[in-house]
Amino acid sequence: MIRSAARRIMGMVTAILLLSALSGCSRQEPEEKVVIRILYSNNFKRVEELVESVYDDIDLQIEISPYSSEQLRRLDRGVGPELVISPQPDSNLVKKYLLDISDTKASAAYDGTIMNALKLEGKTYLLPLPGVYSGYIVNETLFERAGLAMPANNTELVSALAELKEKGLGLGEDNINFSIMSDYNTSVGMFYVGYMVPDFLGTVEGMKWLADFTDKKAAFTGVWEKSFALSDALVEAGVMDPEAISLQRNSILCHQRLVQGTLAAAFGDSALYYECVADNRKAAEEGTAEAYTYRMYPLLSDEGNEPWFLFSPSALLGVNNAISEEKQDACRRILELLSTPEGQEALMEDMGTGMSCLTDYRQREDLIPYGVEEYVESGYIYNVLFPSKTVEYLGGYVRKVMNEKCTVEEALQAIDRFYCEGTDESSYDFSVIGTVSRDLLLENFNVRFMETELGNFIADCVAEASGAPIAVVNGGGIRASFYQGVVYGGDIAVVCPFDNQVIILEMDGQTLWDMLENGLSTCTEEFPGGRFLQISGLNYIFDSSKPAGNRLVSVTLPDGKALDRNESYQVAVTDYMAGARSYAEGNGDGYTMLNFYDDSVPKGSVTLIKETGLLYRDALALYFERHRDTAVDVQLEGRITDLAQEK
Repeated sequence: MIRSAARRIMGMVTAILLLSALSGCSRQEPEEKVVIRILYSNNFKRVEELVESVYDDIDLQIEISPYSSEQLRRLDRGVGPELVISPQPDSNLVKKYLLDISDTKASAAYDGTIMNALKLEGKTYLLPLPGVYSGYIVNETLFERAGLAMPANNTELVSALAELKEKGLGLGEDNINFSIMSDYNTSVGMFYVGYMVPDFLGTVEGMKWLADFTDKKAAFTGVWEKSFALSDALVEAGVMDPEAISLQRNSILCHQRLVQGTLAAAFGDSALYYECVADNRKAAEEGTAEAYTYRMYPLLSDEGNEPWFLFSPSALLGVNNAISEEKQDACRRILELLSTPEGQEALMEDMGTGMSCLTDYRQREDLIPYGVEEYVESGYIYNVLFPSKTVEYLGGYVRKVMNEKCTVEEALQAIDRFYCEGTDESSYDFSVIGTVSRDLLLENFNVRFMETELGNFIADCVAEASGAPIAVVNGGGIRASFYQGVVYGGDIAVVCPFDNQVIILEMDGQTLWDMLENGLSTCTEEFPGGRFLQISGLNYIFDSSKPAGNRLVSVTLPDGKALDRNESYQVAVTDYMAGARSYAEGNGDGYTMLNFYDDSVPKGSVTLIKETGLLYRDALALYFERHRDTAVDVQLEGRITDLAQEK
């Protein structure tokens, strides 16, 4: 359970020897390379360069997607990537989709404690990618300014944050100064795991509980109720927003706010720590933020025990078992390359994570965050090795508890049921609701910067369900693809997962123009924002090479007539865009010209015509019900044109 610095021994090989050993004798350039694909939230440019420089017969292709459910659905449809990366995969799905790689050299290259925990029935299916430390990222400057000592226990932590709030330090416009890095369920779950470490999981009793839980002889119910004590105290003190954690509104922008000093502390990992340090230094040099000092701070005890940090692999890597032998061989060679110091360096550069799980790897001291060093030396680092997807499920049910959709007891019972029985009340809905004639794909964020068949279909569904002549759908609300063939009830839930109500607003043409212009403001190549609008009942032309705010070129109606800026139009949007979740923390995606609900922001020139009570997925379900005998066949129609892409 303990990750000790004593395991960090010299084992670095030179790049020359590595290339020589892995490349072998010179060979002719192959006529056709083996294509190996990765689907993940990181752009593995350094890994791609390394793999293709060592293996001239492999073409490594990376598709960026932050949605892990999309990879699983592709695997289920037989179109998944060759290399599979997952933060915390389900053990049943591992055996179903992944190749046994026990016979590879790579499988023996990593820390034995971690590898033993990853094995299923004695077999190795997954390798750990470089990992991160998790704890609190604290703005030390604010604590010093308030004259506060660093807290020694959880009670002091809550009190210190409350005092900082009273002094107006580390506060954002939402009046809170602490949050959890909560973009993903696993991150939320880690906070609750961390709370349980000093007084339970890090003790002999906790070690036995986890061993019994892994063997399905113990349960969360009756033990983990106390894990909610700290979050309850933080909410009660008014320093943490439960609605942001539960996704009733956007997640707190922990990185940006720590950099700007509008968050005093956050639970997060070492990657977040280094981002904050680097970006605050840059912002201070540019004069856009005050210079702050940050440190990572451990998880604290309520009972006088030693504090701990968490350690876990950033993700796990395996091989799709449905691919050809030729591709399997290529994947095995890639795994062996990535399981060398050179490969680990490439992964760490791409992922922003600094701690390799290789046995023979000399960790770079400069990649151990300020505040963590003494705990590495003393051994108070807890390896998070929970089986299956239990940490992710814990995080998901925390959101439901905070959203008052279930009690703590019901949440823990559901986690136990999922792990012990493989079933859960929120499991995938396999009821058949329709068919599509071909793939409608979400890939490389396409719904966030261009017209897509998927976006056209969803916008048309919203228009038909609402009865509005014009409908817009924000690309960030589309999270997965539809694949050729049968469409299940669960498909529409993952394609459109958010609970934002479709409403109809009446607005003049100028407001409509401003709305479309706002949708183009985050249209960038690196990570396009979710406010980009897929549309029905309109066509528009823009130029992404122009400055934000001046990109929209023309807007026309389906009959070819230009938008009349003085005419009135009825448009289906979501209450989210109209300020129902406020516009703080990026909520509402900047559509303040549509504001109807948020009293803290000037109201837009809009009139509410109708609250439909429908969500995006309801509109999809209605369409499939009304067109049950017809397979969906959507085409690109030139609704959206980017002049910059035609130059």
